[in-house]
Amino acid sequence: MAVGFKLYDPNMNELKFPVGVKPLDFLVSSIEKERYTETIKGIPGTIDYGFDYKERSDCSLTFFLRHYHGEHDYLLLESEMNAFLDSQPFFYVSRNNLPTRVLKVTIDSSYKTERILGSMYATLEVPVTITGLPFWRTKYTTQDVEALGFDAISEKFGLADGLNIDYPKYTFTENKFTVWNGGNVTLDPRNMPLKIKLKHLVTDGTFKLTNKTTGETFEYYAPRTGNTVDLDGVQVFVGYQANRLRETNRKYISIVPGINEIEYSGGTMDDIQFDFPLYYK
Repeated sequence: MAVGFKLYDPNMNELKFPVGVKPLDFLVSSIEKERYTETIKGIPGTIDYGFDYKERSDCSLTFFLRHYHGEHDYLLLESEMNAFLDSQPFFYVSRNNLPTRVLKVTIDSSYKTERILGSMYATLEVPVTITGLPFWRTKYTTQDVEALGFDAISEKFGLADGLNIDYPKYTFTENKFTVWNGGNVTLDPRNMPLKIKLKHLVTDGTFKLTNKTTGETFEYYAPRTGNTVDLDGVQVFVGYQANRLRETNRKYISIVPGINEIEYSGGTMDDIQFDFPLYYK
């Protein structure tokens, strides 16, 4: 059964399909892994060093096309569809039955419509390449949850996204708190959008932010008298000027799936905010 899908532009604005075009299905493979092993003389078998996630292959969008008049209308619809699928540098795609999650795709391969027995109907399968991270991600971020409040409406924050009603906050005024990651992928700030805002930080240069769940600690060595410090991925900004990474221990904290017990010391602030999308395999 076809489930249907929606396409979005790079700013996550929904795009309207040409008249006569019905999206049928978004076919997606699993993620390929690259495993690193070594054989050593005198040791039976292989040594497994783990793996990296690579890419999803053999993914496509399928459509049903109907033109309403003569042969010229079919050719015009075909031309309009070609222009539509070439209108953006990349697209985000969501399935209608799971509308809160998207994958980022590009359309680079050629494709051809298949006419159904010379009728006014045709089908089209368009190969797509999953670009960037191979994981599904939510259209919203945790600060959207903070601002709008948790709601299980599918088009906002679906129950399937793993949000936890017991941990709905992502802005905190206390120095010990829990950050919930409803996805099943660890947020790694080296290659994922993880933003942490330290609002009006006051410190003598001994500030530490620790994820006790992972054992990771970020340290900030420069004195601050009320500046807002933004951790944006692995970059550190004060007023979003030059990167202040040199004023830190050059470490970062990641956010694992589920509970993350966070605490900070060596400073005070108005609040601390965590902002990130959720990722799924």
